[in-house]
Amino acid sequence: MSTIAPLVNALDAPVRASASGPGAPAGGEPASAERRDEVQGLLDRLADGIAAPRIVLHRDAAPLSAFELIVSERLALASLFELPPEVLRAIRPEVDGIAQESRAHSVEAVLARSDLQSWDGAPLRVYARGPRDGKAVVLVPACGMPIGLCEPWVRRLAQGFRVVTWESRGLFGALGTTEEFDARAYDVRAQARDLFAVMDHAGVERAHATALCGGAVIALAAAEMAPERISSLSLWHGDYELGQDAPKTQHQRDVQMLMTMAGRGRAQAAGLQRMFRRPSVLAKVRTDMAHHVMYPYANGELLYRYGRLNGTIMDHDCRPLLDRVGQPALVVTSHDDETAHPEGSRYVAGKLPRATLHVGEHGDHLSLFEAESRLADLAAAFIAREAN
Repeated sequence: MSTIAPLVNALDAPVRASASGPGAPAGGEPASAERRDEVQGLLDRLADGIAAPRIVLHRDAAPLSAFELIVSERLALASLFELPPEVLRAIRPEVDGIAQESRAHSVEAVLARSDLQSWDGAPLRVYARGPRDGKAVVLVPACGMPIGLCEPWVRRLAQGFRVVTWESRGLFGALGTTEEFDARAYDVRAQARDLFAVMDHAGVERAHATALCGGAVIALAAAEMAPERISSLSLWHGDYELGQDAPKTQHQRDVQMLMTMAGRGRAQAAGLQRMFRRPSVLAKVRTDMAHHVMYPYANGELLYRYGRLNGTIMDHDCRPLLDRVGQPALVVTSHDDETAHPEGSRYVAGKLPRATLHVGEHGDHLSLFEAESRLADLAAAFIAREAN
Protein backbone atom coordinates (compact mmCIF):
# COMPACT_ATOMS: atom_id res chain seq x y z
CA MET A 1 0.00 0.00 0.00
CA SER A 2 2.94 2.34 0.62
CA THR A 3 3.79 2.25 -3.08
CA ILE A 4 0.48 3.91 -3.97
CA ALA A 5 0.62 6.51 -1.19
CA PRO A 6 1.95 9.32 -3.45
CA LEU A 7 -0.90 8.82 -5.89
CA VAL A 8 -3.53 8.51 -3.18
CA ASN A 9 -2.22 11.67 -1.48
CA ALA A 10 -2.64 13.57 -4.75
CA LEU A 11 -6.28 12.55 -5.28
CA ASP A 12 -9.33 14.24 -3.83
CA ALA A 13 -10.72 12.43 -0.80
CA PRO A 14 -12.39 10.09 -0.43
CA VAL A 15 -10.42 7.76 -2.68
CA ARG A 16 -12.51 4.70 -3.45
CA ALA A 17 -11.43 1.14 -4.26
CA SER A 18 -13.33 -1.84 -5.61
CA ALA A 19 -12.74 -5.56 -5.74
CA SER A 20 -13.84 -8.43 -7.91
CA GLY A 21 -13.96 -12.14 -7.29
CA PRO A 22 -16.22 -14.79 -5.75
CA GLY A 23 -16.89 -12.72 -2.65
CA ALA A 24 -17.97 -9.60 -4.50
CA PRO A 25 -20.61 -9.04 -7.16
CA ALA A 26 -19.83 -7.46 -10.53
CA GLY A 27 -20.18 -3.92 -9.20
CA GLY A 28 -17.27 -4.45 -6.83
CA GLU A 29 -19.36 -4.38 -3.60
CA PRO A 30 -18.98 -7.24 -1.11
CA ALA A 31 -21.81 -9.70 -0.74
CA SER A 32 -22.72 -8.71 2.82
CA ALA A 33 -22.57 -5.53 4.85
CA GLU A 34 -20.76 -7.35 7.66
CA ARG A 35 -18.01 -8.59 5.37
CA ARG A 36 -17.74 -5.20 3.73
CA ASP A 37 -17.34 -3.51 7.11
CA GLU A 38 -14.64 -5.96 8.17
CA VAL A 39 -12.68 -5.44 4.96
CA GLN A 40 -13.00 -1.68 5.41
CA GLY A 41 -11.68 -2.03 8.94
CA LEU A 42 -8.62 -3.91 7.72
CA LEU A 43 -8.00 -1.24 5.09
CA ASP A 44 -8.20 1.45 7.77
CA ARG A 45 -5.78 -0.42 10.06
CA LEU A 46 -3.31 -0.81 7.21
CA ALA A 47 -3.53 2.86 6.22
CA ASP A 48 -3.12 4.03 9.81
CA GLY A 49 -0.22 1.64 10.35
CA ILE A 50 1.79 3.08 7.48
CA ALA A 51 0.60 6.69 7.98
CA ALA A 52 -1.10 6.71 4.59
CA PRO A 53 -4.44 8.24 3.57
CA ARG A 54 -7.47 6.07 4.18
CA ILE A 55 -9.20 4.45 1.21
CA VAL A 56 -12.90 3.62 1.25
CA LEU A 57 -14.65 0.75 -0.45
CA HIS A 58 -16.72 1.62 -3.48
CA ARG A 59 -20.35 1.69 -2.32
CA ASP A 60 -22.11 4.21 -4.55
CA ALA A 61 -23.30 4.24 -8.12
CA ALA A 62 -20.67 6.66 -9.40
CA PRO A 63 -18.07 4.84 -11.52
CA LEU A 64 -14.48 4.76 -10.37
CA SER A 65 -12.00 7.09 -12.02
CA ALA A 66 -8.93 5.79 -13.81
CA PHE A 67 -6.87 6.68 -10.74
CA GLU A 68 -9.20 4.77 -8.41
CA LEU A 69 -9.00 1.78 -10.73
CA ILE A 70 -5.20 1.94 -10.45
CA VAL A 71 -5.51 1.98 -6.65
CA SER A 72 -7.93 -0.95 -6.77
CA GLU A 73 -5.59 -2.98 -8.94
CA ARG A 74 -2.67 -2.44 -6.56
CA LEU A 75 -4.72 -3.33 -3.47
CA ALA A 76 -6.05 -6.58 -5.00
CA LEU A 77 -8.85 -6.87 -2.45
CA ALA A 78 -10.73 -9.77 -4.05
CA SER A 79 -9.05 -12.42 -1.89
CA LEU A 80 -10.23 -10.68 1.29
CA PHE A 81 -13.83 -10.85 0.16
CA GLU A 82 -13.51 -14.62 -0.10
CA LEU A 83 -12.97 -14.85 3.66
CA PRO A 84 -15.82 -15.04 6.21
CA PRO A 85 -16.18 -12.13 8.67
CA GLU A 86 -14.84 -14.12 11.62
CA VAL A 87 -11.62 -14.86 9.73
CA LEU A 88 -11.30 -11.22 8.73
CA ARG A 89 -11.54 -10.28 12.42
CA ALA A 90 -8.93 -12.88 13.33
CA ILE A 91 -6.32 -11.56 10.92
CA ARG A 92 -6.27 -8.02 12.31
CA PRO A 93 -2.92 -8.64 14.11
CA GLU A 94 -1.46 -9.95 10.86
CA VAL A 95 -2.51 -6.76 9.08
CA ASP A 96 -0.84 -4.71 11.80
CA GLY A 97 2.33 -6.73 11.23
CA ILE A 98 2.11 -6.18 7.48
CA ALA A 99 1.81 -2.44 8.08
CA GLN A 100 4.88 -2.44 10.33
CA GLU A 101 6.90 -4.43 7.81
CA SER A 102 5.70 -2.20 4.97
CA ARG A 103 6.94 0.91 6.75
CA ALA A 104 10.30 -0.70 7.48
CA HIS A 105 10.76 -1.73 3.85
CA SER A 106 9.18 1.27 2.14
CA VAL A 107 11.16 3.02 -0.54
CA GLU A 108 11.64 6.05 1.71
CA ALA A 109 13.11 3.92 4.48
CA VAL A 110 15.26 1.68 2.28
CA LEU A 111 16.62 4.57 0.20
CA ALA A 112 17.25 6.86 3.19
CA ARG A 113 15.16 9.89 2.31
CA SER A 114 16.18 13.36 3.46
CA ASP A 115 14.92 16.85 2.65
CA LEU A 116 16.74 19.93 1.46
CA GLN A 117 16.10 23.40 0.18
CA SER A 118 17.59 23.77 -3.25
CA TRP A 119 19.57 26.73 -4.59
CA ASP A 120 16.46 28.96 -4.74
CA GLY A 121 14.68 27.58 -1.70
CA ALA A 122 12.60 24.98 -3.55
CA PRO A 123 12.09 21.92 -1.30
CA LEU A 124 13.49 18.67 -2.69
CA ARG A 125 13.20 15.10 -1.47
CA VAL A 126 16.58 13.37 -1.76
CA TYR A 127 17.33 9.64 -1.63
CA ALA A 128 20.63 7.84 -1.14
CA ARG A 129 21.88 4.28 -0.93
CA GLY A 130 25.13 2.39 -1.26
CA PRO A 131 28.62 2.37 0.26
CA ARG A 132 29.83 5.81 1.24
CA ASP A 133 33.33 5.03 0.00
CA GLY A 134 32.10 3.83 -3.41
CA LYS A 135 32.22 5.79 -6.65
CA ALA A 136 29.45 8.36 -6.64
CA VAL A 137 26.50 8.16 -9.04
CA VAL A 138 23.81 10.81 -9.32
CA LEU A 139 20.71 9.25 -10.84
CA VAL A 140 18.77 11.82 -12.87
CA PRO A 141 15.14 10.62 -12.96
CA ALA A 142 12.43 11.15 -15.53
CA CYS A 143 10.71 14.41 -14.68
CA GLY A 144 7.64 14.14 -12.47
CA MET A 145 7.97 10.45 -11.65
CA PRO A 146 7.83 9.21 -8.02
CA ILE A 147 10.96 7.66 -6.57
CA GLY A 148 9.35 4.23 -6.78
CA LEU A 149 9.73 4.16 -10.56
CA CYS A 150 13.52 4.34 -10.47
CA GLU A 151 13.94 2.37 -7.23
CA PRO A 152 15.15 -0.75 -9.13
CA TRP A 153 17.96 1.31 -10.66
CA VAL A 154 18.97 2.75 -7.29
CA ARG A 155 18.98 -0.67 -5.64
CA ARG A 156 21.00 -2.25 -8.44
CA LEU A 157 23.63 0.46 -8.79
CA ALA A 158 23.92 0.82 -5.02
CA GLN A 159 25.35 -2.69 -4.85
CA GLY A 160 28.67 -1.20 -5.89
CA PHE A 161 28.31 2.58 -5.93
CA ARG A 162 27.09 5.45 -3.77
CA VAL A 163 23.84 6.52 -5.45
CA VAL A 164 21.96 9.76 -4.81
CA THR A 165 18.78 10.92 -6.55
CA TRP A 166 15.78 13.17 -6.02
CA GLU A 167 12.20 13.90 -7.05
CA SER A 168 11.39 16.84 -9.31
CA ARG A 169 10.95 20.26 -7.76
CA GLY A 170 7.43 21.45 -7.04
CA LEU A 171 5.74 18.08 -7.60
CA PHE A 172 6.22 16.07 -4.40
CA GLY A 173 5.63 16.34 -0.67
CA ALA A 174 4.20 19.57 0.64
CA LEU A 175 3.60 21.43 -2.62
CA GLY A 176 3.49 24.88 -1.05
CA THR A 177 1.41 27.69 -2.45
CA THR A 178 0.85 28.39 -6.10
CA GLU A 179 2.59 31.72 -5.60
CA GLU A 180 5.70 29.97 -4.30
CA PHE A 181 5.83 27.69 -7.32
CA ASP A 182 5.22 30.51 -9.77
CA ALA A 183 7.99 32.62 -8.22
CA ARG A 184 10.62 29.92 -8.76
CA ALA A 185 12.42 28.82 -11.89
CA TYR A 186 11.49 25.65 -13.73
CA ASP A 187 13.71 25.67 -16.84
CA VAL A 188 16.42 23.14 -17.69
CA ARG A 189 19.23 25.09 -16.04
CA ALA A 190 17.20 25.42 -12.84
CA GLN A 191 16.65 21.67 -12.76
CA ALA A 192 20.34 21.07 -13.48
CA ARG A 193 21.18 23.28 -10.52
CA ASP A 194 18.94 21.01 -8.43
CA LEU A 195 21.26 18.16 -9.43
CA PHE A 196 24.23 20.03 -7.98
CA ALA A 197 22.26 20.93 -4.84
CA VAL A 198 21.52 17.23 -4.34
CA MET A 199 25.20 16.37 -4.77
CA ASP A 200 26.18 19.06 -2.27
CA HIS A 201 23.57 17.81 0.20
CA ALA A 202 25.02 14.30 -0.06
CA GLY A 203 28.61 15.51 0.25
CA VAL A 204 29.45 14.47 -3.31
CA GLU A 205 31.94 16.67 -5.15
CA ARG A 206 32.16 14.69 -8.41
CA ALA A 207 29.90 11.97 -9.80
CA HIS A 208 28.85 9.90 -12.76
CA ALA A 209 25.39 10.92 -14.00
CA THR A 210 23.01 8.11 -14.91
CA ALA A 211 20.00 9.71 -16.61
CA LEU A 212 16.67 8.18 -17.59
CA CYS A 213 14.33 9.46 -20.33
CA GLY A 214 14.00 13.26 -20.09
CA GLY A 215 16.55 13.23 -17.30
CA ALA A 216 19.14 12.90 -20.06
CA VAL A 217 18.53 16.55 -20.98
CA ILE A 218 19.17 17.64 -17.37
CA ALA A 219 22.34 15.53 -17.24
CA LEU A 220 23.69 17.05 -20.47
CA ALA A 221 22.99 20.56 -19.21
CA ALA A 222 24.71 19.81 -15.89
CA ALA A 223 27.72 18.28 -17.62
CA GLU A 224 28.09 21.41 -19.75
CA MET A 225 27.53 23.82 -16.84
CA ALA A 226 30.07 22.25 -14.46
CA PRO A 227 32.23 19.64 -16.21
CA GLU A 228 34.48 19.40 -13.17
CA ARG A 229 31.59 17.89 -11.22
CA ILE A 230 30.29 15.36 -13.78
CA SER A 231 32.99 12.82 -14.60
CA SER A 232 30.96 10.77 -17.10
CA LEU A 233 27.40 10.14 -18.22
CA SER A 234 25.11 7.32 -19.22
CA LEU A 235 21.98 8.44 -21.06
CA TRP A 236 19.21 5.87 -21.18
CA HIS A 237 16.44 6.12 -23.80
CA GLY A 238 16.74 9.91 -23.79
CA ASP A 239 13.87 12.14 -24.88
CA TYR A 240 15.63 14.89 -26.86
CA GLU A 241 14.57 17.96 -28.81
CA LEU A 242 16.84 17.97 -31.87
CA GLY A 243 14.84 20.04 -34.35
CA GLN A 244 14.83 18.62 -37.85
CA ASP A 245 17.97 16.56 -37.24
CA ALA A 246 16.16 13.59 -35.68
CA PRO A 247 12.57 12.34 -35.83
CA LYS A 248 10.21 11.99 -32.89
CA THR A 249 7.65 9.30 -32.20
CA GLN A 250 3.97 10.13 -32.22
CA HIS A 251 4.03 9.67 -28.45
CA GLN A 252 6.74 12.33 -28.09
CA ARG A 253 4.80 14.76 -30.24
CA ASP A 254 1.57 14.12 -28.35
CA VAL A 255 3.13 14.55 -24.91
CA GLN A 256 5.03 17.66 -26.00
CA MET A 257 1.77 19.23 -27.18
CA LEU A 258 0.03 18.20 -23.95
CA MET A 259 2.81 19.75 -21.85
CA THR A 260 2.54 22.99 -23.82
CA MET A 261 -1.22 23.18 -23.31
CA ALA A 262 -1.13 22.18 -19.63
CA GLY A 263 1.63 24.67 -18.89
CA ARG A 264 -0.30 27.62 -20.30
CA GLY A 265 -2.41 28.03 -17.21
CA ARG A 266 -4.14 26.28 -14.34
CA ALA A 267 -7.57 26.46 -15.92
CA GLN A 268 -6.32 24.73 -19.07
CA ALA A 269 -4.52 22.10 -16.98
CA ALA A 270 -7.64 21.40 -14.91
CA GLY A 271 -9.67 20.89 -18.09
CA LEU A 272 -7.09 18.55 -19.55
CA GLN A 273 -6.77 16.62 -16.31
CA ARG A 274 -10.42 15.60 -16.46
CA MET A 275 -9.61 13.50 -19.53
CA PHE A 276 -7.17 11.44 -17.48
CA ARG A 277 -9.91 10.40 -15.08
CA ARG A 278 -11.52 8.31 -17.83
CA PRO A 279 -10.80 4.59 -17.51
CA SER A 280 -10.02 4.42 -21.23
CA VAL A 281 -6.67 6.19 -20.65
CA LEU A 282 -5.38 3.03 -18.95
CA ALA A 283 -5.55 0.96 -22.11
CA LYS A 284 -1.94 1.74 -23.05
CA VAL A 285 -0.47 2.02 -19.55
CA ARG A 286 1.38 -0.89 -17.99
CA THR A 287 -0.64 -2.08 -15.01
CA ASP A 288 2.41 -2.66 -12.82
CA MET A 289 3.71 0.89 -13.37
CA ALA A 290 0.47 2.85 -13.68
CA HIS A 291 0.57 4.14 -10.08
CA HIS A 292 3.93 5.76 -10.87
CA VAL A 293 3.54 7.06 -14.41
CA MET A 294 0.05 8.48 -13.84
CA TYR A 295 1.05 10.42 -10.73
CA PRO A 296 1.66 13.85 -12.36
CA TYR A 297 -1.80 13.66 -13.96
CA ALA A 298 -3.62 13.06 -10.66
CA ASN A 299 -4.95 16.62 -10.26
CA GLY A 300 -5.01 19.88 -12.14
CA GLU A 301 -2.30 21.63 -10.11
CA LEU A 302 0.13 18.74 -10.56
CA LEU A 303 -0.55 18.61 -14.29
CA TYR A 304 0.03 22.37 -14.59
CA ARG A 305 3.36 22.11 -12.78
CA TYR A 306 4.32 19.02 -14.77
CA GLY A 307 3.54 20.90 -17.96
CA ARG A 308 5.86 23.72 -16.90
CA LEU A 309 8.73 21.48 -15.75
CA ASN A 310 8.57 18.66 -18.28
CA GLY A 311 7.52 20.99 -21.07
CA THR A 312 10.69 23.01 -20.76
CA ILE A 313 12.72 19.79 -20.89
CA MET A 314 10.92 18.54 -23.99
CA ASP A 315 11.28 21.92 -25.74
CA HIS A 316 14.96 22.40 -24.90
CA ASP A 317 17.11 22.18 -28.04
CA CYS A 318 19.93 19.85 -27.05
CA ARG A 319 22.07 20.38 -30.14
CA PRO A 320 24.12 23.32 -28.79
CA LEU A 321 25.09 21.21 -25.77
CA LEU A 322 26.47 18.22 -27.59
CA ASP A 323 29.85 19.45 -28.79
CA ARG A 324 30.46 21.11 -25.40
CA VAL A 325 30.04 17.93 -23.34
CA GLY A 326 33.42 16.24 -23.53
CA GLN A 327 33.03 13.65 -20.78
CA PRO A 328 32.87 9.94 -21.62
CA ALA A 329 29.25 9.03 -22.33
CA LEU A 330 27.29 5.84 -22.82
CA VAL A 331 24.15 6.41 -24.91
CA VAL A 332 21.58 3.60 -24.75
CA THR A 333 18.41 2.97 -26.72
CA SER A 334 16.65 0.05 -28.41
CA HIS A 335 15.38 -0.66 -31.89
CA ASP A 336 11.77 -0.91 -30.74
CA ASP A 337 11.37 2.03 -28.34
CA GLU A 338 8.15 3.61 -29.55
CA THR A 339 8.15 6.24 -26.80
CA ALA A 340 11.47 8.07 -27.27
CA HIS A 341 12.64 7.66 -30.86
CA PRO A 342 15.92 5.69 -31.06
CA GLU A 343 17.18 8.01 -33.81
CA GLY A 344 17.42 10.77 -31.21
CA SER A 345 19.90 8.69 -29.21
CA ARG A 346 21.80 7.81 -32.38
CA TYR A 347 22.15 11.49 -33.22
CA VAL A 348 23.27 12.42 -29.71
CA ALA A 349 25.87 9.64 -29.65
CA GLY A 350 27.16 10.76 -33.03
CA LYS A 351 27.66 14.35 -31.86
CA LEU A 352 29.10 13.81 -28.38
CA PRO A 353 32.90 13.72 -28.74
CA ARG A 354 33.47 10.71 -26.45
CA ALA A 355 30.24 8.72 -26.72
CA THR A 356 29.64 5.01 -27.05
CA LEU A 357 26.28 3.98 -28.50
CA HIS A 358 24.47 0.83 -27.40
CA VAL A 359 21.32 -0.17 -29.28
CA GLY A 360 19.44 -3.13 -27.85
CA GLU A 361 17.45 -5.43 -30.06
CA HIS A 362 14.41 -5.17 -27.81
CA GLY A 363 13.21 -3.13 -24.86
CA ASP A 364 10.29 -0.74 -24.80
CA HIS A 365 10.58 2.52 -22.90
CA LEU A 366 8.97 1.46 -19.64
CA SER A 367 10.93 -1.80 -19.49
CA LEU A 368 13.99 0.40 -18.99
CA PHE A 369 12.83 1.16 -15.45
CA GLU A 370 12.96 -2.50 -14.48
CA ALA A 371 16.80 -2.27 -14.46
CA GLU A 372 16.98 -5.86 -15.62
CA SER A 373 20.37 -7.52 -15.29
CA ARG A 374 21.54 -7.02 -18.89
CA LEU A 375 21.10 -3.24 -18.72
CA ALA A 376 22.23 -2.91 -15.11
CA ASP A 377 25.41 -4.84 -15.84
CA LEU A 378 26.10 -2.59 -18.84
CA ALA A 379 25.64 0.49 -16.65
CA ALA A 380 27.78 -0.84 -13.81
CA ALA A 381 30.63 -1.81 -16.13
CA PHE A 382 30.69 1.63 -17.76
CA ILE A 383 30.61 3.44 -14.42
CA ALA A 384 33.38 1.27 -13.01
CA ARG A 385 35.53 1.99 -16.05
CA GLU A 386 34.84 5.68 -16.66
CA ALA A 387 33.70 7.33 -13.44
CA ASN A 388 36.34 9.06 -11.35
